[in-house]
Amino acid sequence: MKKIILFLTLVFMFGCSYEGKQLGSYLEDPGSIIKDPHFEEYQSKRDDLESQYLRKEITYAEYLEKLNELEEMYSKEVQERQQVISY
Repeated sequence: MKKIILFLTLVFMFGCSYEGKQLGSYLEDPGSIIKDPHFEEYQSKRDDLESQYLRKEITYAEYLEKLNELEEMYSKEVQERQQVISY
């Protein structure tokens, strides 16, 4: 009975965290189960934007403008997700 409960719990956890990844990727990096893909995407875009500024591909004004747009977009996504959760 305990094995069945453990199995169902594991299936539930993997089902809730599945994002098109192979099961092996979760076994290699177990911490990826609790990572937020939206935040990771936001962080990646923010890092790319900062890299562009540091390589002097964009001006500081352009950097701030794009950074504000990115933060507004992420804030909207967070609010939408919280609304879905609260209903």
